[in-house]
Amino acid sequence: MSKKYASIVLETNIEKPLDYLVPSELIDEIKEGMLVEVPLRNSYKKGYIVSLKDHTDIGKVLPIKRIAKNEVLTEDLFKLAIFMQRYYVSSMSKVLRCMIPTSVRKEINIKSLTYLYSNKSKKDLLKILNTLMKKNPSQAKALEYFLKEKNGIFLKELIKTAKISKAPIDSLIAKNIFKTKKLIQDEIDFLSTCEFFKSKPKVLNDEQKASFEKIKNSIKNEKFETHLLYGVTGSGKTEIFLQAIEETLKQEKCALMLVPEISLTPQTIERFKKRFDEHIAVIHHKKSSGEKSKAFDDIISGKAKIVIGARSAIFAPIKNLGLIIIDEEHDNSYKQSEESPTYNAKHLAIVRASYLNATVVLASATPSIESFYNAKNKKYVLSTLTKRANNANLPKITIVDMKIEREKSKSFFSFTLLNAIEKRLEKGEQVILFLNRRGYHTSVSCLNCSYTFKCPHCDISLTFHKNEQYMACHLCGYLTKYIKTCPDCKKNDFIKFKGVGTENVEASIRNIFPKAKTIRIDRDTTIKKTSHETLLKQFRSAKADILIGTQMIVKGLHFPNVTLVGVLNTDSALNIPDFRSSENVFSLLTQVSGRAGRDSLSGEVIIQTYMPDSEIINLAKNQDYLSFFDMEIQNRKLFLYPPFSNILKIVFTSKDEDLAKKTGSEFRQKVIENLTSDFTIHPIIPSGRAKVKDFYRFQFLIRAKNILPALKEINILKNQFKTSSKVSIFIDVDPVNTYF
Repeated sequence: MSKKYASIVLETNIEKPLDYLVPSELIDEIKEGMLVEVPLRNSYKKGYIVSLKDHTDIGKVLPIKRIAKNEVLTEDLFKLAIFMQRYYVSSMSKVLRCMIPTSVRKEINIKSLTYLYSNKSKKDLLKILNTLMKKNPSQAKALEYFLKEKNGIFLKELIKTAKISKAPIDSLIAKNIFKTKKLIQDEIDFLSTCEFFKSKPKVLNDEQKASFEKIKNSIKNEKFETHLLYGVTGSGKTEIFLQAIEETLKQEKCALMLVPEISLTPQTIERFKKRFDEHIAVIHHKKSSGEKSKAFDDIISGKAKIVIGARSAIFAPIKNLGLIIIDEEHDNSYKQSEESPTYNAKHLAIVRASYLNATVVLASATPSIESFYNAKNKKYVLSTLTKRANNANLPKITIVDMKIEREKSKSFFSFTLLNAIEKRLEKGEQVILFLNRRGYHTSVSCLNCSYTFKCPHCDISLTFHKNEQYMACHLCGYLTKYIKTCPDCKKNDFIKFKGVGTENVEASIRNIFPKAKTIRIDRDTTIKKTSHETLLKQFRSAKADILIGTQMIVKGLHFPNVTLVGVLNTDSALNIPDFRSSENVFSLLTQVSGRAGRDSLSGEVIIQTYMPDSEIINLAKNQDYLSFFDMEIQNRKLFLYPPFSNILKIVFTSKDEDLAKKTGSEFRQKVIENLTSDFTIHPIIPSGRAKVKDFYRFQFLIRAKNILPALKEINILKNQFKTSSKVSIFIDVDPVNTYF
């Protein structure tokens, strides 16, 4: 039998594939895309088969030890990995580590738990309970505690709660009073908190129908096409998604839906579970390792026909993929900016769909400038929804000048906003207050000597958290106990707090409206795995009157009883020296405004600002995306920013500030020598966050109409450039921000 060899990319720092012999017993099983275990330097490492061949130039070739996972990459994902390696100037090992969950690579399997339920009615169970009380008290106790649960209970939990052994429960199972099944925790979350009454497709209005028909034609004809669904907030985009997925399933294809934040996931799953009987897999970073492995297996086996998730779900190994939906497509969280490869899930969705002749739907009330430009230039198919569904009206928006109001109210709440909150509370309606800063005070300083409490590891002020009485760095997580004495001048009468965070807002609201119930959603209150879901459900079920939060609460959430949204301040975001600042603020204001009046009740939005004449804020007030686009596209064209160019950001980090700057300057000079005059190469400057976690950061930008030649050159330079091990070079392709 002729020998066969496999080129394998290892999960190590070795960037090039290594050749291994395929043992004769594995020749019939081995395939590209498999995860295997191979010998390397007296140990065993895992790696991915990238190609199979009949000969090798290597003298001594070691055999593959075993197949760790039969299939981890579909054919289209394999192509996508090659594209990512080239376009994002990354190694194949980093790309594959990014694509395949750690739980799969480490072969972590989910632990199932025994779940108890009963097919008998509550009436019958109560009769059995009365009988058991006389004959078998321990069985009666088990049944008594079981009846307190809505749908069922885990065996482990019943034993603990009822304080009994397993024996009486086994007897109830033997008598067919209890039934059992093996469940994983994420399945029980839905069983215990939701009853899914099936919903039928809604009748679409004329605009929805026209949009859906375009998408439907692409799906039916298996035509690779990217659709941009531009619709005002509350215009019924989700119903179009659901009907498009239904059409995809009819064609015996699978669907993938991406959402920007995990806060959207519970609401999305709920809507999907109500509509579809098909198995739905959910992917996001708060899932346990076992849950991720289970979802991966369900997807690659074809059991899950619908996949919902955040950014990394773009790598779900879906076979027969026919539709990819990206909701809130403008959102920056689709971009990975902290580590290589610096991919954008939105861009990868389009590339992946092109391999499969699949349909892509991008949707937003505030499309990114690049997406809308592509739609206007017929690169994407544009559909527009100008009206809210159910004949609901867009909210009335008022701008409040805080320069005037601050003098009157002497607080960060205007009288206009406080009066509006009071009216809503009297009517039993709900309110959302938005402020994109967490903590109690955003800085602490000494009035006597001007000392500011800063993070010793980063170049930012510490934020004061009153409840815990500590000061925290929101970049690196550094914590220190709050002290009332200035460490510089040793005085204790001059400590001054500045700036307002969500914790302060919540405390103030409770003082002003003591009878109102509040919920706060920010990173501090959502540390636990299911905290997002729990808090949002509490607010949706009217267990609170006022929701206070950061940008976690502005994206796509639907609360029918919310009639007032207060934006406390977004001025600082407009002053960030980044070409996307205007776009980010316009989107944020439009999205948060869209949470008000989404049902039959009319909505109102109050925007507090010290910049009432800002053109961006006034365009957001009028919900006038088209005028904003026309203004912004002219600025982009004038200064040659995307979509009229591509950008490459190269960042140099080191604990030695001078070394980071020197290395960056030398690398930039090499780039200048090797690139043509078609490229604009910006000077080397400190990053917007010049020091993070003890590392100093310098950067420069490269701009060009076609960035591909620069990517090739940078890849060569990166491999040739001799740099100290104390400096790291990070390449961000198509960065979503150029300042930080």
